[in-house]
Amino acid sequence: MEKTSGVRERVEDYLGAIYRLQEDHTLPVPLSVLGEHFGYSPVSIHEMIQKLSQRGWIAYHPYRGVTLTEQGEAVALALLRRHRLWERFLTDVLHIPWSEAHQIAGALEHAAPEAVTERLAAFLGDPAFCPHGEPIPPSVRPYDDCNLSSVAVGASGQITRIAPESTALLRAVQEWGLLPGSHVSIVASQETSVLVQVNDQLVNIPKESATAIWLAVF
Repeated sequence: MEKTSGVRERVEDYLGAIYRLQEDHTLPVPLSVLGEHFGYSPVSIHEMIQKLSQRGWIAYHPYRGVTLTEQGEAVALALLRRHRLWERFLTDVLHIPWSEAHQIAGALEHAAPEAVTERLAAFLGDPAFCPHGEPIPPSVRPYDDCNLSSVAVGASGQITRIAPESTALLRAVQEWGLLPGSHVSIVASQETSVLVQVNDQLVNIPKESATAIWLAVF
C-alpha cells in the first residue's frame, strides 16, 4: 500500500508540475524544464514521462516536450484544487507564513480525499484564489497579465499572482513586498535583472524570479 501511495504521489507531482509550468496550455513543456523544476536527471525524467504517456495522462512531442491529455489535466486540476485550498486554510486560519504554507500544502494535497477537500472548501467559503493569486479550480483568471521580465520600462501595474511558485520564491517575494495587490513601476530592465519601484522603494529582481511574478499593466 505504501509503495502504491508513493507512485500515485509521484504521478500527481508530475502532472501538477506540467500544468503549472505551461505558459500556454497548448505548448509543450520541455523535459529540461521539468528536470530543472524537480532537480532530477534526464534519465529519471524520461522514464517517468514514458510511464505517464503509456497510461494516457500526457502526450509526448519528440524534441519539444509534453502536454497534458484531458485525463491528465483532470488529475492535475484536482491536485491544484486540494493544494490551494490547504494553502488558504493554513494562511487564513492557522496564520502560517505563505512560503511555509506552500511547502506544507505540498504534503497535504496527496492525503486529503475529495470529500474532505469539499468540506474544506465549504468551511473556507469557497475561495476563488490561493494566497499568492492563482485561481483555485474550477475558478479561472478573470484578467490578462504578463510577467515582470516582459513588461516595458516605464510601465506600471498591480501584482496579480506568483507562478510557478516555490518556497524560496514566495519567501523572497514577501521580503521584496511584491505581494498580490501591490502596485509597482518598472524602472529599468537589464539582462539579468529587473529594477522595480514598490512602496516607495527600489527593488532589484533577478530575471529568473521576474518570470514568475505576474502583473496586470495599467
